[in-house]
Amino acid sequence: MDFQQDKRKKGRGQTNEEFLNTVFKEAKDFEEITITIKQPNGVIETWFSQDGSLSIVGMLEVAKHQIINDMEVE
Repeated sequence: MDFQQDKRKKGRGQTNEEFLNTVFKEAKDFEEITITIKQPNGVIETWFSQDGSLSIVGMLEVAKHQIINDMEVE
């Protein structure tokens, strides 16, 4: 494990790879996936499996609301 991965694991309890492995283990059957990442240089990118951009916007809107609701509970 390199320094950056070790730092992530210490700070968050898991590396990015471990996080993605957990997601794919828990969500075995899905129709669509959207992944947004922030690179160390600050560039943000989004990848998605579906063709329609409206579906992507809807998924990201749901994600936004779920994150906000989780923040309110804490």
